[in-house]
Amino acid sequence: MAKKKVPTIQMYDGVWYRVKGYTHTECCDCALVHKEQYRLVDGHLEWTAVRDDKRTEERRKELGIKVTRKR
Repeated sequence: MAKKKVPTIQMYDGVWYRVKGYTHTECCDCALVHKEQYRLVDGHLEWTAVRDDKRTEERRKELGIKVTRKR
């Protein structure tokens, strides 16, 4: 039996998204931390996430993760 492909969407920092059933998230193991919030609008649950650079830096330091970017 073929595996069912799980749809994904590109999420943008600080944008609210309507929660629709089950969701799947992927982690790249880089310890990127997001501050998440939920709200109820017109009977629909919405979710947003914003990068928390300070917590990300702290967590990466705790785990010994160094991230470098090509320029």
